[in-house]
Amino acid sequence: MTSGDASFDTRDGGRPRAVIFDMDGTLLDSLPVVLECYRQTVVEFDGPDLSAEEILQAFAIGPAARMLETLIGRPVGAKAIASYEARLQEAVDAIVVYDEIHDALASLATHVPLGVFTAADTGAAELLLTTAGLRPSFGPVLGADAVPRPKPAPDGVIAVARALGVSPPEVAYVGDGPADVEVARACGALAVAAGWGHLFTDGRDADITLRSPSELLTLVPLRDVTAGR
Repeated sequence: MTSGDASFDTRDGGRPRAVIFDMDGTLLDSLPVVLECYRQTVVEFDGPDLSAEEILQAFAIGPAARMLETLIGRPVGAKAIASYEARLQEAVDAIVVYDEIHDALASLATHVPLGVFTAADTGAAELLLTTAGLRPSFGPVLGADAVPRPKPAPDGVIAVARALGVSPPEVAYVGDGPADVEVARACGALAVAAGWGHLFTDGRDADITLRSPSELLTLVPLRDVTAGR
């Protein structure tokens, strides 16, 4: 683990009172499946046959409905979303949980409450986390479709923190991409880089870099999350 000059406002000796996670590239290696499901859906609705890189760049557009409409080039409504989610359901067995994540989350959840804010839609996130067996570790799960502004705006982390009963400066936000650091910075959360994720590169301007999921427990005070509730 490496760290910068983090100065975050918590009530437990300088450690976060909750941890919020990005999903793809942090909890799940789902990117190849997600990109292919988007590609097939765009083609189905008479859009161009896009490369994986072109689709990846479009993630900044926002939730799936807006992203599909932009990629296809016309309004497509709920049918395109349903088609995309059906493909995701069919391909869900190909999605990989990162090594050590199951054990790390199970342990971490006994010390602090956990949530998820992801660029995926909420429904897709619920599907993937449930199928992967990770959903029981988390409280609120929020996607880009449930907030006014997508990453790197901090709306999602603020909303999940509120649902967990803490303020943004009292949480750590763990993600593999540069936008995840921006999200944390924008609301005063501790920016934690997931060094095992596919978008991670050395030199990321995070407060803390974790090299493996087993290091997640170093973030929190060792106390039972149910104590005092």
